[in-house]
Amino acid sequence: MTAAPKGAVAVRFAGPALLLATVFAVLWFYRVPPATTALFVTYLALGVTLPGTLWWRLGRGRREWLVADLAAGLVVGYIGEVLCYVVARLLGAPLLVLVFPMATVAVFALVPRWRSYFRAAPDPDRPSVPAQLALTALAGLTLVWSVKFFRVYGLRYPANASPDTDSPFHLALLGEAKHHMPMTIPWIQGEPLLYHWFVYPEMAATSWVTGIEPNVLLLRLSMLPMLMGFTVLVALLGRRVIGAWWPGVAASAVTLLVLAPNPYQWQLNAFYRDLAFSGFDDGAYLRQTAWTGPTQTFGALLFVPVMLVLVDLLRGSRRQWVLFAVLLAGVTGGKATYLPLLAAGLCLLVVVRRFDRVALIALGGTVLAFLAGVLLLFGASGQGTRLAPLTDVATGGIGVTTGFSAGREPWKLLVLAGLTVLCWAAMWAGIALLRRPSPELVVMLGMGVAGAAATMLLGQDGDSQRYFLESARPYLCIAAVAGLARLGGRALIAWAVVGVVAIQGVQTLGRNAIPKHASLLDLAAPYALLLLVLGAFWLIGKYAGSKYPPLRNGYFGHIIIFGLLLGFDVNTSVQHFLLIASESRQSGFRDVVRSPRYVSAGTLEAGRWLRDHSSPDDLVATNAHCLMFQGECSNLHFSMTAYSERRMLVEGWGFATTAHEEAARLGTWVGAVPYWKPAVLADNDAVFAAPTPANVDVLRNRYRVRWLFVDETQSSVSPRLADFAEFRYRSGVCVVYELPRP
Repeated sequence: MTAAPKGAVAVRFAGPALLLATVFAVLWFYRVPPATTALFVTYLALGVTLPGTLWWRLGRGRREWLVADLAAGLVVGYIGEVLCYVVARLLGAPLLVLVFPMATVAVFALVPRWRSYFRAAPDPDRPSVPAQLALTALAGLTLVWSVKFFRVYGLRYPANASPDTDSPFHLALLGEAKHHMPMTIPWIQGEPLLYHWFVYPEMAATSWVTGIEPNVLLLRLSMLPMLMGFTVLVALLGRRVIGAWWPGVAASAVTLLVLAPNPYQWQLNAFYRDLAFSGFDDGAYLRQTAWTGPTQTFGALLFVPVMLVLVDLLRGSRRQWVLFAVLLAGVTGGKATYLPLLAAGLCLLVVVRRFDRVALIALGGTVLAFLAGVLLLFGASGQGTRLAPLTDVATGGIGVTTGFSAGREPWKLLVLAGLTVLCWAAMWAGIALLRRPSPELVVMLGMGVAGAAATMLLGQDGDSQRYFLESARPYLCIAAVAGLARLGGRALIAWAVVGVVAIQGVQTLGRNAIPKHASLLDLAAPYALLLLVLGAFWLIGKYAGSKYPPLRNGYFGHIIIFGLLLGFDVNTSVQHFLLIASESRQSGFRDVVRSPRYVSAGTLEAGRWLRDHSSPDDLVATNAHCLMFQGECSNLHFSMTAYSERRMLVEGWGFATTAHEEAARLGTWVGAVPYWKPAVLADNDAVFAAPTPANVDVLRNRYRVRWLFVDETQSSVSPRLADFAEFRYRSGVCVVYELPRP
């Protein structure tokens, strides 16, 4: 083996080193001290990635490029950490989670045949230095994108006062995972947690070992390695499927950057703009839900190694079935959305390959994992998901912003659905160039069809049907790049740049104002023009090929067409990044205070005081139940539970399984569902509004409430409350009382 030049080695390590330094600097700017980041990185490296990498190498029976092994090892390490933590938490000793890394290292050190797995591969298949730098840049891009989240999600008041409804929900479940196993819904009593919850024990374990506060993990640290690991693993999978590193890196870039084309310069309304949604659903991975939806981010990372192992199994490997089963178990608890998609892809492969044995075994394992998840994790509940065709386009960005979907007239929904499908065709047009796709590509195409169909046919009160397309997106992108790889790279990139410049020119000439009542012509005209331009290039390539050798066989025409499509699609991403810069210049780069404020002054401090002075088994009552949306009370108030890490008799009641089922039954939004136990709510609120010895006894003796957590802005609180409960702590408008023991 020829040693790599010293300069190449230096450049190879310079990229990751620069990225790591940038991570430290950016996090420091966003209120995370370097010592905290260093502690987190150390635990992630030694407590999760190192043992996971050893088991990954053992399961596959080989070592590969170090970065690839570390990225996949991170996934296996997460699964091992979660399963070990669940047992440790059940035993009441959460720090026993450290048995996983220590026992793993000891076993691999003691078994002679396994010691080689500590070392890197002697001659790995690694990408070229430019490809490695490109991949490092893509990983860094996820950090740049995270700035959109960091700047408006502060760690302390008032910058933490205006989160979305999901982040306090996830923080409350993280606190529940820190102190209880099995987990329940902590913001109301008596509700089981029927959810894919593995990401919460992962962060809880990290919090126990490092001492880092849960909100710092949720809002700053834990998602970053998941985002970056996903970026690397998609490139690795693309390389395995397509057979070269540059298409693999391109597949990762397409997954992150190619979005639904947006030929007009209209700005979506604030909700969709803040979340970085496109006008038409494109399953974008880089939108704010990458941080506000940690279960999806975690599940996306966990699933890529499933596909890596499946590729090996389909190509003749027989030793990786155990690893496949372990990874399936992790995905089941991480984000079960992926399992029906994988089952659909394997079903297509079974049909195409006439009952291939490997595909049948993998399909059987996937179905068993899905059924186990449905029964054990979800209690056979659909969380309000139902057959509701075209809900996704009815609640999509462009339809709502322009008012075109108002009233949900069938013909208008069909127009929006047609434009959405046209956008999908533009994004993944490279699939049209596939010829005799390999078995793994057949699986990916089946997953893509299933994800698109589920997104169009299903509905859920929180629009969770969109996660099906987002889950299938990386695999559609790999299939599209596999098709485009037949055309070569340089000309394709050149025409993609032309496409970006062209669409920017069209938008510069276009109008900014969104029409109050958009017509069919307003929506469809830019896409019709796009089709005409592409059709003209197709005709030129088809009929001029015989006269002009560069156009022979239509390849030059294909390059122009697909390059322009890439340019149109990447342009939407460019807009999003420009919007981050523009908003940051206008309102600030960090600690941006928004309105309305949903978390009251003192909630964090009072919550942490209560956490530090009470038992995890103590029950708390609060008068805070409402988030006010446009003058209406929403039941999505979770911040008391989130910052105290304590269970509440009733705070909010949204996002519970019963709430989703009630929303589906009533045909309303989950945040508008009334509480289905009005007597409990009345008993809870009576103590705050008009305390008496009798109603205090009911709260203390019947419900076993020990503490009262008061938000003085939420409802009228009786001045006599201090006569019946002992004042213990105040911060801002939040007060903590303790009920005397009987």
